[in-house]
Amino acid sequence: MNTRRIGMRSLIFFMVRRIWIILLTAVLFGAALAGYKYYSDRKAAKTAVKDDGTSLSEAERADVENAALQYRNATELEAYLNSSPLLKLNSKSEEQVIVEYQILLDTGASDTSNGTVENSYLQMLRAYINDGLYIRDLAEIRADYAEHAFMKELVWCNNSGGGEFTLGVISYSEYPDLPKDVRTVTEAYMDQLMKAESRLHIKAMKEGTVNLYDSTTDSTQKSVYTNMVTYRKAYMNAYTGFSEAQQAYFRKLTGYLKDETSDAKTTKVKISKRLLVAGWMVGLVAGVGICFLLLYISLKNRTPLDYSDNLGLRDLGLVMTEGKKKHPIRSFFLRMELKDSLFGSGEESVNYAAVRIGAYCKNHEISELAVLSSTGGDAVADAVENLKAALAKQDIRLLETEKVGTDSKALEQMIAAGKSILVEQLQGGNRQKAADLLKFCRENDVEVIGALGVIELSQ
Repeated sequence: MNTRRIGMRSLIFFMVRRIWIILLTAVLFGAALAGYKYYSDRKAAKTAVKDDGTSLSEAERADVENAALQYRNATELEAYLNSSPLLKLNSKSEEQVIVEYQILLDTGASDTSNGTVENSYLQMLRAYINDGLYIRDLAEIRADYAEHAFMKELVWCNNSGGGEFTLGVISYSEYPDLPKDVRTVTEAYMDQLMKAESRLHIKAMKEGTVNLYDSTTDSTQKSVYTNMVTYRKAYMNAYTGFSEAQQAYFRKLTGYLKDETSDAKTTKVKISKRLLVAGWMVGLVAGVGICFLLLYISLKNRTPLDYSDNLGLRDLGLVMTEGKKKHPIRSFFLRMELKDSLFGSGEESVNYAAVRIGAYCKNHEISELAVLSSTGGDAVADAVENLKAALAKQDIRLLETEKVGTDSKALEQMIAAGKSILVEQLQGGNRQKAADLLKFCRENDVEVIGALGVIELSQ
C-alpha cells in the first residue's frame, strides 16, 4: 500500500508543472556559488597587506627600494619619450639648416698652422651652443623657448677644422622660426666676443639646408629606448618575485601600477561566469532531485493510475468541474496529461461515469452506494451532486456521505449500505487518508467497487 508506481507520462507532466522549482533552484545555486566567490575575492582585496616596510628586513627593503628606483627611472624615461621631439626625429634623413662660420685673428689670416686661431674662443662658442646656454637668450625673443629643455636637442655645433665651425638646427614644426632665431642669438653672442677681443673676427662662410646623418641624435634615441626597456624589465621581474608585504611597500613607494599592462596591475573583482554556469547546472540537477523528493514524500493522488496501481481500486473514470480562472497554466498541463481521459464538457464526463458505475451496479444487483472522500470540498461536492442525479435515472441511489472520515453518521450510513465508491479530487486528494478509509471499509465489510477522479479545469 505504501509503494507508489508512477507512469512516465505522469512523471514528465509532474516535472513540467513544477518547472519553476527547477529554475528557481538553478538561479539560487548559480547566485550562491558565484556570489560566494565574488564576496571572497572582494574580502581578500579589502584585506590586502598594506605595509610601510617596517615588517621587512633591511635586505628586503633594499630590494624593494631598488625596484622602486627602476620604476621611477622607467616612468621618467617614458614621459621623456612621449614629450621630447628628439625621439620623434628621423636622425638619418631629417632636414637641417646649417651655417658655416670661420674664426680669424688680426688681419683675417686663416692659416691655423701658425697659431692664428684662438682655440679658447672656439671652445666658448661650442659650449654656448652645445650646452644650451643660447636658450637663455632665445627667451628674450620668444618666452616659451625657455620652457622647453628639448631646444638644446635640436641645435648642434661641430668643429670643421681650419678655424671653421658649423652651426646646425633641426627644423621643428611647432617653431618654424627656430633656425633664424638660433642664428640671431648665436651671432649676437659672437658680437660680444669680438667686442671683448678687438683682433677677433668671426664671419659666416655659407648657409644651406641638408639631410645630414646625426649620429648623436641616433645614439640618444637608441639609448633612451634601451634604458626604458631595461628599467621596466628590472622592476617587473623584481615585483613578481616579491612577497605580499614587499609588493605593498613597493606600491606605497610608487603609487601602484594602475596603468601598467602587466601582472602588477590591480586585480579587479569580477563575477565568475564559469562558476555562475556551474551553479546553474548543479541547481538544475538539485531542482530535479527536489521534485522527485516532493513526488515521493507527497501523499496526494495525481492521476487515476493511483487508484488501480497504488490503491488497488477499479478506475471508474473522471468527472470534470469548472476550476479557478487564476490557474490557466496548471489547467493546461493537466489537460495535456489527461487528454485521453477528458471529455468535451463536465456533463459528458458525469454521464460517462454514471454509465460505467450503473453498468457495474446492475450486474451486481447494487441499488445503493455510499461515497468515500478523504478531503471533500466544493469540487467533490459538485461532482457527487451531479453524479447522484445521473445515477438516479438508473434507479441507483448515491448516499450523501461526502464528509465521511469525520462524520460518524456518514460512517454508519456507509456501513449500512455495504457498498461504496471513492471520489477523490486529483489536485487535492490525500492518499494516506484514502488508504485509512479503505482500511476502515475492509474492517467493516464495506466493498469499495472503484474510484472516481474529480478534476478542476479552467474552461
